[in-house]
Order: sequence, then structure tokens, then C-alpha cells
Amino acid sequence: MHRTRFALLLVAMLATRADIVLSAESPSSVSLLPDDSRRWSQADQAVLLTDLSKAEPAAALTSGRREKGKWKTIPYAVEAWEGVALSTLRDTGAAKVRLPLGVKGPHAVYVGVCTTSGGLDNADENSVQVKLSGEAVYSRVSCTLPLLKPRRDQIEEVFVTAADLAGQGLDISPQPFMPSTLCYVKLVPLTAAEFAAWSKPLPKENRTAIATFDGHSWIWPFQPRTADDLRITFKGLERSDVGKWWFQVLGADIVCYPSEIGTISGEGTQDFCRWEYKEYTESLKALFKAGVNPLQVAREEAAKQGAEFHVMIRPAGWGASYPWDEIFRSKFFVDHPEWRCIDRDGTPTLFMSYAYPEVRKRVIDVLAETLKLQPDGVGFLFHRGMPMMLWEQPFCDAFQTKYGADARTVPEDDPRILELRAEMMTTVLREWRTMLDETAKKQGRTKPYKITLATFSKEADNRKFGFDIGRWAREGLVDELGPAFFAHHTSFVQPDMKYYTGAIAGTPVKLYPLVIAWHSGAPKQFCTRVDGFYRAGADGICCWDPAVEKGYRDKSPGHVFDVVRMLGHRDVMAEWAKNGVPLPLITPLKRMGENHYSRWFPNTGY
Repeated sequence: MHRTRFALLLVAMLATRADIVLSAESPSSVSLLPDDSRRWSQADQAVLLTDLSKAEPAAALTSGRREKGKWKTIPYAVEAWEGVALSTLRDTGAAKVRLPLGVKGPHAVYVGVCTTSGGLDNADENSVQVKLSGEAVYSRVSCTLPLLKPRRDQIEEVFVTAADLAGQGLDISPQPFMPSTLCYVKLVPLTAAEFAAWSKPLPKENRTAIATFDGHSWIWPFQPRTADDLRITFKGLERSDVGKWWFQVLGADIVCYPSEIGTISGEGTQDFCRWEYKEYTESLKALFKAGVNPLQVAREEAAKQGAEFHVMIRPAGWGASYPWDEIFRSKFFVDHPEWRCIDRDGTPTLFMSYAYPEVRKRVIDVLAETLKLQPDGVGFLFHRGMPMMLWEQPFCDAFQTKYGADARTVPEDDPRILELRAEMMTTVLREWRTMLDETAKKQGRTKPYKITLATFSKEADNRKFGFDIGRWAREGLVDELGPAFFAHHTSFVQPDMKYYTGAIAGTPVKLYPLVIAWHSGAPKQFCTRVDGFYRAGADGICCWDPAVEKGYRDKSPGHVFDVVRMLGHRDVMAEWAKNGVPLPLITPLKRMGENHYSRWFPNTGY
């Protein structure tokens, strides 16, 4: 079956979600929540393309044994229909293909992605890239579901886009280092009102969410070679509540862009401890050779989406221990062991000390280099590694001068230790602010650069490392705060919102607690945490690594990004915290290839 009007199939498919009422949603609300194809008013007129062996060119497909560079076509069956799926393995390297759609007018486009069995009881991670032929940038889609018991695959339906499909096909491309099985394409015709609602920009008042991108993981799994390859990571954010990007360059002076100052991760390394790190370095080399600056691509895409762009640094990211010692290795760090942090007993560390003006200048030089791209601000992710200052000679000298005592002999939580550390860290912030203000003046900016800080959960955690949040807020040394629970050498608890709202009271500083896409917990739990932050005074939510293709770690159905994209809708977060997050459409398989799913599951004889 290649094409079928969907009316006869609708009843069977609705059996998996009895709570769906097709006519209950207004066009505007459906366009905000398009996850389930049955919510559209003309869902019963959907076109289902189930025979993907019609993809072109035919030479890129094989129905026999698997071949490198080709998709394998596999017959399959579900309760309501039969079809032919496209399958690729992790290292197949299948060619890009195009599936003719054969319709015109505005439609919502969905794809059915099947679980990829690990052979026994587990489902492997999977992902495939799809886009309309008239688009430049792919979307990554995946099945996030576990296998049904006993060892039965199932299809998860994923929304791709809504567009006028006249003359369009669907381009299908493998994602590097990922297997995938694509089972069907569904095209739901939209009314003029529905398409207009979808096309309308999201309300600006809801664009209070922030996305922060790891300087490493947005590159290494995807083997990018062009600017459009890099832009895939940002696909979908344009239709979300994310109004600001905190974009990480990787470390302190370990960076992911062509730099005259910093070090590229893995630069000069010949023997990598893991393939991912080698792939990251090779990708950057290839991009630089092609004239592509990843940081510039991100900056331009943020501007295109109307989002603020902040360059973020991990100020403690200088060096690493075996086996990463040759991968995360700043040249500056290697050349200047005399400026590293020293513990109170004289033990050296793999961190550099901001008690030394030379170290502070190095970070300022990196920031100055990134300011050529005219971001909206800069930021420092303190939660990604402490210390920044211990018992180095400049600190001990200052302590001796101020208190007439040896800093190495008093308790490390002596109030005088904490007070001096806070004074010196405030000096660091003042130097950053001065540099930013002077640069903004030279560039003729009408708005000053903002400073963003990711800090620790509790007051005691911040005091330990010299972070005087209230003072920094009152002095105008910080504009945005992202309290983060995931910080080593701290309490590792959720942020104390009462402490933070009190510390910044009466100042214009905004508060954005951090959540992690890959550490979300169950969907309802995630929304409950977000709703709690809002009730406690948060101005918005910052999400770490909002990867579109990732599911929930607890194997709950659905995609984390379906929630992340709505983080600015406080009413939606409250509703989902109370009643749960809408589920995707799920279709169990009856057969895949020669495997007729039964209680007598295969692969037990080896």
C-alpha cells in the first residue's frame, strides 16, 4: 500500500489514545501543539505513504542483502496496513534519497520511525534526517520508545513541519553513526485557518526560555561538513519559546572556532581515547578548511531566528587528566604551570588560578576575540568546574597583608578566607565588565554587553568559591543568573530560589534556573520542576542541550524537545505538571521482514 485515504485507518489508530477529540482544538492551539497528527480538523483525510521503496533513485535501494551506501527495503505490517520500510545501519553510509509526495496545498508532515532492536530486550538509539525538498536544512527525527514485551518493535510518529507541498518531495538522509528504520510518511491537509495559525510567529511574551549548547556535543555525533549541517542542530527552535542562546565555545581558551588565541580540542593529538573525540577534531578541521566558522554560523542563525546570542565560556576548562590529557589541553595551560591552582597543602591541580592577572587577561583576550561577532552578551558557566582560585601565592600574600596570618594554616572555611576570595572574584567580574563596556563603546553599540553567570544552588556553595551574588547584582556586574544544580564540589541539589530572589531583589537581574534535556526525569516530573521554578520567581528557564532527537532517559514515550519548545508557556507547564504531557501516536508492529512478532521471540539460539 503506497497511498491510502486515512479514514478507514483512523478508528484502529485512535484505539491507542481514546482521549483525543479531533474537533476540540482551535487552529491556534493545534499549531502550538502539533505533536499528534489526529488533532488537526482534517485528520481523517490524511494521506499515508507506506511503501517507501518508491524513494528515488532506485539505485540507492536494495531489497536483497544489505550493501554499503544503500538503504535496505524491508516489508512490514501493522494491524491496519502493510508497507515497505527503509532501513540503514550505523556504518552503512546510505545515499540521500527523495520520496515523491504527490500532493499540493498546505499539509502537516509526519514520519513514522521504528525502534531499532538491539537484538535482545533493548532498543538502540536511532535517528534519521528528513526535510522537504524545497528546504536547505534537515531535521533529525528518531524513535524514543523501548521495545514492547516480548521483544516487539513499535513505530513512533514524529512531527516534521507544516508547509505547502506543491512540487515537493521528502528528502531522506542517514544520520552519521546512527541506525534507523523509517516506516511511513503521513500528510495531513490543513485548513486555511490552521495553516495561518501555524505560520504566525509565536507570541514574543512567551519567548522567555533559553537554550544553552555544549561546545562539544553539537558537533561530534553529526559529522558536519557544511554550514547547513551545523544548522540542523537549531532546526525547530524557530518554532519554540526559546528567545535566547547561551552558546558555549567549549572551555576557558579551548574553543570550537578558528582562533588566533585559543586551542582547538584535540589539536595535534594522534591517538584518541575514544572515537567521538577524534570525530569532533576531524569535523572542526574539515569545517575550518571549508571556510566555515561554527561560532559565526550559530551567531547568524540566532539572529535569523530573532534570538539573543551570548558567548559562554567554561572558566575552569584548561586541562584534563589521563586519558583526556591530550584532548582537552590548552597550550596556555601547558606553557604556564606556574599559574595553576595550588591546594592548601601544596598539591598542584589541573586548573588555572584567577588570582594571577595573566590568567584573567587570557580569558579577556578570548572574549575580545568573540566580540568581533557582536553577540548580545557573554557568560561564564561556573558550575562546569571549580576551583578558579585556591591557595596560590598571590592569594596567600593578599591574606597575609590583610589579616597578618598564613592562609595555609587557618581552616579552609575561615570567614576571612571566604571574604578575601569574594573580594578577588569581584575584581575578576569588574575586569570583565570594564572590558565589555570599553569594547561596546569602541564598536558604537547603543546597548551594553550583558553578563550571564551560571552559579551554584545554595548560598553556602556560592560563598565557598567567592561568589557574592547580591553584591554583583547591586554593582551591575551580572545581568542574568542561571542557578545550576549539577556542579561538582557543591551540594548537588535543586536551586534555593528563596535565596536567589532575595539576593537580587531590587535589581534588574533576571533569574533562569537550569534544567537538562538529557537529565529530565519523567515528562510530568520535568514539568512539575519547571512549574515550581516559575512559582518561586523565575523569569524563565534555561535548558542545557535541547537536542531535538533525544528521548527521556526513563524511556517515557515522546521527545524532550516537545516540552522544551513550550518552556515559556507557563500555563502549559502548569497543565502538564498536573495532568501529564501529551503522548505521541504509537503503532506496534505485527511483522518486520520475516519476523512475525509472537511470544516465541527470535535470537535465543546463539
